[in-house]
Amino acid sequence: MVACATPDRLSGLPEELEPLGARVEVTTEGLKAFDLARAGGIELIVLAEPLGALAGQALCKALREANVGVPILLLDTPERQVAGLEAGADVVLPLDCPAALWKAQVQALLRRVSLERQPLRAGDLSLDTQTRQAMRGGKQIHLSTTEYTLLELLLRRAGRVVSRDEIMKYVWPGEERTSDNVLDVYISYLRNKIDRGFAAPLVRTVRGQGYVIAVD
Repeated sequence: MVACATPDRLSGLPEELEPLGARVEVTTEGLKAFDLARAGGIELIVLAEPLGALAGQALCKALREANVGVPILLLDTPERQVAGLEAGADVVLPLDCPAALWKAQVQALLRRVSLERQPLRAGDLSLDTQTRQAMRGGKQIHLSTTEYTLLELLLRRAGRVVSRDEIMKYVWPGEERTSDNVLDVYISYLRNKIDRGFAAPLVRTVRGQGYVIAVD
């Protein structure tokens, strides 16, 4: 589903999107768009000024602060494009841009959402990012929230080394720590759940660099 908060000048937006297979919810009020997005089931948000009580940039910021991570396409004036990106929009286009341009951008964002929903895999290990379930060799693996976040990051970078610093910032954002030994602890937890009982270990240490999930 795509949620749209649009003024009258873009009243034809749903008719443009529905042929793409999207079910469209439309409101011209930013506060209602916020409620729609918070309720879940939203794949993409299209915003255009003016939006009543809650303007586009403010809405973007409020959604990100509420941990709504779906892509946001914001249509705004050219001089406000940078501010829109800083507020949390993924893409900002001019209000008067051709319909073909924002339609193509919507298709690109929806493709990205579709790709992100596909299970992450490395060898016989898979992680369903929708159900947050991990499986290896047909065996279900139960993960804590932190273990899931760590495994998701490593799987999204499978085959590439992820530095300790990057992992710390991703898994424990904004936290001040005098030691990152907690990372070693959670890597050990993952190894016990992911690699124990299997001939080929997947979670590897690259000394002096970080960690990687790799398949021989």
